[in-house]
Amino acid sequence: MNYKKNLSYFYFFIILTLILFSNTYFSFEESLIYGGADGKSYYDISKFSPKLSEVQIQPIHAERFFFPYLIGLISKIITIDIYVLYRIFVILLIILINKIIIEFLINFKKNEYFIIITILILNCNPYFTRFYIAAPLILNDLIFIYGSVVCINSLYKKNKKEFFIGLAIASFARQSSAAICISILLLKILKKNKFILSYSDVLVSFIIFIIIYYLGYLYSGNIPMQGTRSDQYYITLFGLLIEKKQTIKLFIYFIWPFLSFRPLILYYLFLVKNNFYIKKMLINLNIFIIFFSFLIILQPILQGLTVSGKNIIRLSTLAYPAILIFLIINSKTSELKKIILLFFIILSIVWSSHPTFSIFSYLEKFKF
Repeated sequence: MNYKKNLSYFYFFIILTLILFSNTYFSFEESLIYGGADGKSYYDISKFSPKLSEVQIQPIHAERFFFPYLIGLISKIITIDIYVLYRIFVILLIILINKIIIEFLINFKKNEYFIIITILILNCNPYFTRFYIAAPLILNDLIFIYGSVVCINSLYKKNKKEFFIGLAIASFARQSSAAICISILLLKILKKNKFILSYSDVLVSFIIFIIIYYLGYLYSGNIPMQGTRSDQYYITLFGLLIEKKQTIKLFIYFIWPFLSFRPLILYYLFLVKNNFYIKKMLINLNIFIIFFSFLIILQPILQGLTVSGKNIIRLSTLAYPAILIFLIINSKTSELKKIILLFFIILSIVWSSHPTFSIFSYLEKFKF
């Protein structure tokens, strides 16, 4: 197992190195255009740290102040440029997320081909590794992903302390961490046997989320606000229901996430489908992942085309590692043909060659 683990890390660092050498590295201004305007809010929080921001920030962004504030503080202590520090943390988090995925691969005794393909499918997703390296100011999303996979790993290992740590990390990063609390509550209501968390633990989870949210609320309430909090939350929850869009535009809106998830569907069809079964001993973990992933993907859909736009791709991808873990833990180990490995290597190379987030431009004509 140690040999296989070392081999897995070797594959990962080779893939990561290739990505780093072929990635686009946006400037600060470019990251706001191609990575998301949210980054401006996070950068302003970091810039004014350890003081409160003196410029207007949308409340929903200001509530996620903790990690940008911390990065700004670290930047001033060790005199490293804020933007550079964001990118350093992005690479560190990518390594930590891959470490957890590799642990699942090893624990479930996947063979060498399965491991290579899984690492490729995770890191060659241009809306995961490439995107965050190119646009590091959206670091909070990556921190949320890390917190969520820590929670999933803790439920597998039956480690309550680790679960609460993962929840706290995710809660400081995004309000979407409410999906974690709701998922464990729904799971507890189903009364599945041998669930690691009791009703009192579920209550503690909600208390952790509420306290962290309140800290964000205090920060956002003491700085100049851009827009009103109630309007932003109303649009976030009901935007799709109140906007009037042409059917064709809505159809395109709903298929955008497949730009991120399509290779994962092929991963299921070629690697998992014939050996897939829901393991009863992991039923609680499986139900949690299903609830959590559904809620995470639902949120940008409800936000609507006007607000989410193409960000639906990035926001739905927040559930990508969780779904990947679900497929890993519910598939039997089987021998894979070399032709399948070759297919996924080619697929990953093409898929990773995003004309915006990589140095490759041969897919430019397929942009829409």
